Amino acid sequence: MTTYVQFNPSDAGPFRFTANINKQTFFITVPYNRYSNRYFVEFRDRNNNIAMYVPLIESPDDFDLNIALPFAPGSLVYRASTNNFEVN
Repeated sequence: MTTYVQFNPSDAGPFRFTANINKQTFFITVPYNRYSNRYFVEFRDRNNNIAMYVPLIESPDDFDLNIALPFAPGSLVYRASTNNFEVN
């Protein structure tokens, strides 16, 4: 089952949501890095340990680029055309 999370960044702080990927719960934070002029995705586990920190990569409509590849077969995809994260 795919869960869609609308990406709504703001100046008040980084965008945050919780995702269940491959039966693991992750607290996702999407901070903006002004130096590199792009967003990043930070995965934290239940113990608040950083599990992964990667650049936000946009997936085209016809292909999924799994941001959470180390946690496969689960996936986290960012679709720029809809401005959504897709969690499987």
